[in-house]
Amino acid sequence: MTTRSTLTRPEVAEVFGIHGRASVNGIHTRFRELVKVWHPIVSQHDPGLSHDVLIRINEAYDIVAEYGMNYDVLFRVEDIQKGTDYTPGEFRMIHCGDDPIWG
Repeated sequence: MTTRSTLTRPEVAEVFGIHGRASVNGIHTRFRELVKVWHPIVSQHDPGLSHDVLIRINEAYDIVAEYGMNYDVLFRVEDIQKGTDYTPGEFRMIHCGDDPIWG
């Protein structure tokens, strides 16, 4: 059984140092940079701290990866024609549903 992370979206952004928008590729690049710094085998930090930080980095990345894998890409003509005229609430419901992390 998979357990859901307790990280919120602002906490995920904090883990990756995101202060606005970021692409999945940008987050992936930042994930790899952070792992190179915090992996306990190579980290210059306390091993216990490195372990804890790496767990948090992995949890944050798992949230982004799960979101990306479940992201609905809209292909219906009426959705494409509507373009970016969605209100923030409409956009969130279409792309995130009632998921508590993104809602």
